[in-house]
Amino acid sequence: MAAAALGLVGLCAPGAAQAPSFDCSARGLSRAEIAICQDAQLSRLDEQLGRRLASLGRRLNFGQYLGLRHWHSGWGERRADCAGDRGCLAATYRAQGRFLDRLQQCLDTGVRRRGCLRATLGIEHETVRR
Repeated sequence: MAAAALGLVGLCAPGAAQAPSFDCSARGLSRAEIAICQDAQLSRLDEQLGRRLASLGRRLNFGQYLGLRHWHSGWGERRADCAGDRGCLAATYRAQGRFLDRLQQCLDTGVRRRGCLRATLGIEHETVRR
């Protein structure tokens, strides 16, 4: 969970292109984070996810932003479950990209935004429980 929190903090910090959203030189990296640091494609996926999260976070009210942070923390735990399996990590990033696509659509709907956000987060919550 601490690693996920560090990743979230890294979302706010400017980084080099193709760098993951966390510090690869930090101590105590998980096996998943080490694999991400060693793989250019995974590093790029992580950096893209970080940018998308930061962009979406700016469009949410405080309560929704806290919900997004909570979701990201849980997602970090699921990412860590992949350990060093690059295929698993890539699939996890793709799944999170699809979730963020749905979230982006909700933000673009206007009037029905709140209901759409709840439904999207509910679908993601059910997926995680399975």
